[in-house]
Amino acid sequence: MPVASPTAFTLVSAGGGHTCGLDADGAAYCWGFNLSGQLGDSSTTTRVAPTAVAGGLKFIRLVSGGAFTCGVRTDSSAACWGYGAWGQLGNGLREDHRAPVAVLDGPNLVAASVGAAHGCALAADSSALCWGKNDFGQLGDSTRSDTAAPVRVRDGRKFVAVAVGFQHSCGLLATGEAYCWGDNQLAQLGDTSVAQSSVPIPVAGAFVFTRLSAGGSHTCGITADHTARCWGSDANGQLGSAPTHTCVGLSVTGPCSPVPQLVGGGYGFVEISAGTQHTCAVATDQRAYCWGLNSNGQLGSASLVAVAASLALDAQP
Repeated sequence: MPVASPTAFTLVSAGGGHTCGLDADGAAYCWGFNLSGQLGDSSTTTRVAPTAVAGGLKFIRLVSGGAFTCGVRTDSSAACWGYGAWGQLGNGLREDHRAPVAVLDGPNLVAASVGAAHGCALAADSSALCWGKNDFGQLGDSTRSDTAAPVRVRDGRKFVAVAVGFQHSCGLLATGEAYCWGDNQLAQLGDTSVAQSSVPIPVAGAFVFTRLSAGGSHTCGITADHTARCWGSDANGQLGSAPTHTCVGLSVTGPCSPVPQLVGGGYGFVEISAGTQHTCAVATDQRAYCWGLNSNGQLGSASLVAVAASLALDAQP
């Protein structure tokens, strides 16, 4: 159903219980749950229609996390708002903010991605910076200490994209190599193990990726030949292929694939997005396909049945 707003959006980003979007002028609007100020309108009032983010800032990118939101501004700085107990707002404090606050040391940023309680950004020099919760090493700074200010991802690799999942992060090199770091209990780092890593490690298989997306406990990418591959948790078919292993982590056990597996169906893809326990992708024919958990109809298949292979959305033109 359409969003109840006359605003024409050029970008939208969905978080844990809220959504934000940008209009053509770069103005930000948010709607949904607002207990921690994640709508950025200086209140904690839940909104059922888009409300303007306070401050009149202009953005070129906007990403929504568990209960917070971050954006890259037109001047290449970054700002965040909402839940901040783990330092995920990047402003040096560990407290909620109901309106945008500046991310420290955040000039010359070109992209950002956020997860449940941490965020990462890509700088103009192609280095990656992360901040927030770090209990699994998801900040990539070789420690497991939370930080409320951005820290450089170790090893100095130059990335062209970053993708943040629930408790892990990934980066894509210009050569198409993928690296991941953080939680790996369900093999979401793709390195054939279930060992956590607080520094970037290469995804196995020597695949050349053009797109990466990190989900709850799985990761997906599109390769140069337009095939989709996923790895990590497969508890609900979110990999789009049969799991190859049973992963036994410190606090979780389940079906998984430790190395990238080909998504079934034989389709070619151009975009992909990994959710908490489902995945959707846009095919070369511009149709959307989804697979995985479907308890709330998130696959768009007109049913609530989980699907372990790519399924075209109903009612597409």
